[in-house]
Amino acid sequence: MRLVGTACAIAKSRGTRVISILTVNYHTGTQLAELIRSLHDHPPSCPWEIVVTNNSPVERIDAGRLGDNVTVLEATNVGFAAGINMAFRRSRGDVLMIANPDVRVTAGALDRAVASLSAMPDVGVILPRLRYPEGAVQPSVRRFYSWPVVLFARSPLRWLGGRPAFFRRYLYEDLDATRSADVDWGLGGAMFLRRKDADEDGPFDARFFLYFEDVDLCLRMWRKGLRVHYLPAVEMVHAHRRSSRNPLSAAGWHHFRSMVRFIVKHRGLPRRP
Repeated sequence: MRLVGTACAIAKSRGTRVISILTVNYHTGTQLAELIRSLHDHPPSCPWEIVVTNNSPVERIDAGRLGDNVTVLEATNVGFAAGINMAFRRSRGDVLMIANPDVRVTAGALDRAVASLSAMPDVGVILPRLRYPEGAVQPSVRRFYSWPVVLFARSPLRWLGGRPAFFRRYLYEDLDATRSADVDWGLGGAMFLRRKDADEDGPFDARFFLYFEDVDLCLRMWRKGLRVHYLPAVEMVHAHRRSSRNPLSAAGWHHFRSMVRFIVKHRGLPRRP
């Protein structure tokens, strides 16, 4: 805990809003309110702000009712990655938390994230341990895609039950969820990074409308020589819905398009450098 206090004391002395929570609303107003409530219930000891890009033009969000440290940016549906980048450009924090609206903050999590980024300058992204609302740990870290994983995930074989060894490896089923470890990438539902490690326009490549922006970000961090680190001491609750599992759904189509864009951008399926 002394490390947490030191990190926040330095940040406060600079007069900055240390943590900026960046999120995107798309017909998730109720969940967004619960995220903000969890931040008020479990605030960091450092100053903080939340910047919301509202991708639902028909859904009005009254920022004044959510707190004086909440900023809402109105937009058309520009996609998740572009929405996060919009929020980034309005934010002021030294540390960024990218969060889905269905994430809930737990006590002490934000302080531990700030302290860990301060203590590990060679880490570019911290991935928290995510739990489902009922308490089970959510598998949220991944190895980079391989062609067998892509083909299996898109084939009817996935629905027949059982997972081949290469797919279990992709899901990091060999990882002890109670121990910190470097990983290839993790779900963008919750991640922490420093402002200085993001690109000028934002942490994500806005060409990814939905999905694969998190894979791309983590790959770029590894290529910069920065580690992507899973840290179970930083824990969040995530009411995760796998809408992309159905390849015929709109989300499934976005997942496929973003996968193709990722493959084209990186000229294949790259490995960790």
